[in-house]
Amino acid sequence: MAKKGLEKFTDKVAKDLIKKQSIRDEQRKIREEYLENKYKEASDLTNDIEVYIESLNNIININPNVISIEEFIKRDIQDVPKEFLVPYTKPIELSLRKPTLLEKISKKSKQKYNLYIQQENEKYEKEYKLYEENENNRKNKIKAHNLQVEEIIKTKKELYKNQDATLVSNYKAEILKQVQYPFEFKRCINTGYCKDSKKLVIDYLLPDRKIVPGTIRYEYKKTIDSIKPIPINEKDKNNIYNQTIYSVALNVIKNIFDKDIYNNIDTVVFNGYINDIDLATGQDISPYIISAMVDKNTFNSIDMNRIDKLTCLKETMQGRIDINSKLCLNSITPICKCDYLNKSVENNDSINLLDVDPFILEDLVSTLFRNMGYDVLQTNKTNDGGIDCILNHDDPIVGGKVIAQVKRYKNNIDIPKLREFESVLRNSDAMKGIFISTSNFSSNCEKFASDNNISLINGNLLVDYFNQYGINSHILHK
Repeated sequence: MAKKGLEKFTDKVAKDLIKKQSIRDEQRKIREEYLENKYKEASDLTNDIEVYIESLNNIININPNVISIEEFIKRDIQDVPKEFLVPYTKPIELSLRKPTLLEKISKKSKQKYNLYIQQENEKYEKEYKLYEENENNRKNKIKAHNLQVEEIIKTKKELYKNQDATLVSNYKAEILKQVQYPFEFKRCINTGYCKDSKKLVIDYLLPDRKIVPGTIRYEYKKTIDSIKPIPINEKDKNNIYNQTIYSVALNVIKNIFDKDIYNNIDTVVFNGYINDIDLATGQDISPYIISAMVDKNTFNSIDMNRIDKLTCLKETMQGRIDINSKLCLNSITPICKCDYLNKSVENNDSINLLDVDPFILEDLVSTLFRNMGYDVLQTNKTNDGGIDCILNHDDPIVGGKVIAQVKRYKNNIDIPKLREFESVLRNSDAMKGIFISTSNFSSNCEKFASDNNISLINGNLLVDYFNQYGINSHILHK
């Protein structure tokens, strides 16, 4: 009996242990699923940020919704007046009563019935004729309106083809408004057009830094059972913002050239500005932070999927972009601006260095070095012995005599030109030489210059120096 009771007790203990283990297993499973869900939630939130940032990188390839020049012109034309669209009510079909027996057998009554029939028919015919006249008039008015619209569209389309500044400017601005970026921001786009140069200038209000998320990722902290946002550091945020802004600039230029079916645009100038606050005065300001200019042929040679955006803007498009050590974009002076009121390009003092006389370029370079603090002696315009100007600086560390040669070239400088200058430098008493060109130098030239105490200034660097020291300039190949 005692043995049997012991067995029952043992079975009960075993069952209790199994039940407790099962509960513990279930609780552990619930806990594991909970943690897995939390880690997944943090991962999903991080993935959303990564997808969004990737979408910022792909802005460069976004196309606008299609709007034809005909659709654009038609927007400003009044629609058919509403009263023309309402058809007149057609008279109800004539319903004559049948003659009575008396009207069938009585001559006098029959005459009265026939008179009734005649009068009803005449009344109906009169009403129907009036209806037809009104309907024809209504349809003719609609037809006349549509013909007038077609004529207006035809006339304005011809004006657009013939480079009417207002039409070209407004249509290009409308194209840019059709682009759907992955973030919302105030669209403020002003354009100006110069028929003679076929240049379109775009003043474009850029989105602010709020488009970049303040969180770089999310982490689940098991110890406090909470998903915590990990803030992005300021330098990374600035970098993402800058890359987005560069993408917007390139995308704007791309869409202008892509939709230029009548070849009205040879050159695009993009001026990007932001709304900001002057911390010194507390006043609202709208500084420009990007200005770039490029002609159609140059732009069409760019592979947008393989470029470094900043390098492309600065070197291929003569971009004016000033970035400090924290990757913040500073205010710049735009290459040229547009006249909002007249939809034209404002006159400016920006000099295309490829258009100026070579001797004038030498004068400009001399002015540049004077602005930089050098004493400058210009040599004779001819028979200068390969020296265009002589520079002296009284700085005890970097001062001394320097000779410079200036070349207004479209094609890249080759080694023979540098060898000639190196020979001039070797036979002079100058401590170093500066070779300045509106074009570029090959890597072989750079090595040769480095080995022979020659500094090289290419076209892009020359434009940067000019603009920095008060000579508004650019380089545009024609």
